[in-house]
Amino acid sequence: MGSQRCIHVIGMSPDGALSDAARAMIDNAEVIIGPPRHQFSASNMHALNLDYPSPLRELQNMLDAHKDKRVVILASGDPLLFGIGDWLGRTVGRQHLTFHPATSSVQTAFARIGQPWQHAKVVTLHGRPLDSLRSQLVANQWYALLTDKHSQPRAIAELLHDVGMNDAQLWIAEALGLAEEKISHFTTHELLHGEHQFHPLHVTLLKTESASHFLPQFPGIDDAAFDTGESGSRGMISKKAVRLNILALLSPGNGDIGWDVGAGCGGVAIEWARWNPQGQLYAIEKSPQRFGHLQTNQLKFGVTQNLHCILGSAPDVLDELDDPDVIFVGGNDGQSSELLNYCWSRLKSGGRLVASGVTEQTRAALIQFADAKQFELLEIAVAKSEPLGKQLLLRPQLPVLLMKVIKP
Repeated sequence: MGSQRCIHVIGMSPDGALSDAARAMIDNAEVIIGPPRHQFSASNMHALNLDYPSPLRELQNMLDAHKDKRVVILASGDPLLFGIGDWLGRTVGRQHLTFHPATSSVQTAFARIGQPWQHAKVVTLHGRPLDSLRSQLVANQWYALLTDKHSQPRAIAELLHDVGMNDAQLWIAEALGLAEEKISHFTTHELLHGEHQFHPLHVTLLKTESASHFLPQFPGIDDAAFDTGESGSRGMISKKAVRLNILALLSPGNGDIGWDVGAGCGGVAIEWARWNPQGQLYAIEKSPQRFGHLQTNQLKFGVTQNLHCILGSAPDVLDELDDPDVIFVGGNDGQSSELLNYCWSRLKSGGRLVASGVTEQTRAALIQFADAKQFELLEIAVAKSEPLGKQLLLRPQLPVLLMKVIKP
């Protein structure tokens, strides 16, 4: 496309109001692309009016076909708030786009109920699994939920009930700006036990109250919250005290690619993905039984967008993965020299490799591997209280050696 080309992307407010600048762009357009309801509000009878194609990727071909015309694209609210703006920027090129945002449906919905929203979390469930909401839920938090047919209000209420947030409050803002506009208020319980039909165009606002009975509010998920298939959470997970130290050594950042090799039932992987939502983590586990528990925990805690579970043996299954910024090598048999050397060869410059060892053989392998590298060793020895008759006993757990090496 020519460097002088400019496509105007105009946000339409829920009531269809347009600024003078946006109105002028529409009146001057030769081609207007957008949903029929927005074309009706824009109302330029002299332009060629086109609906969004399906699939959306065909929009680029549509724009190429009219590259010599004055083109306007109509979008809802703010096109850069979970809208078409980001897709256009990545495919057409941001240098060819001028954005004219309007009041968003989220902003309008909060205005209708008279609540400030500067601290609200906007979560899109459109085209995403509803269970991904679990990874966002904390107590005493406002949310604006952008939904699709799989995340309707009743389905959201069922999820809230499942995690123990029965006192959460929900506002359903329907058909904002239209004649049939309606704002309804429910508790989780009321939504679950009533017959309710909602307009296809709606925004769901959510205010959580009490904490979930298992979703974490802060790093350090209770061991008993994980599904391990064994009583007392004695399965293949790194226990909380050790896990928190592992995460501190890893220190994954936004956009980092991570590997958890020998993920077991997912103790480290679940917390890693929960607190690093902008990263991408690959959890590798070779035991089908432990892998099943890993997947169960992935769904339970809602980390379905940034955690990718892979069944197989390392290093074989690692060949197809992108080079990582951060690696954790765990498990009882994962500290072989071959695996550590392979992970080190794939690790990006400046990356961190953290590994754990319990047996004398694996501890020796870690110390040998760390030699002549920039390393840190940390031994964790934990004793937990438990009753012994009427007495209190501190029962020691096996010490764990943690190794961290940084690649030059």
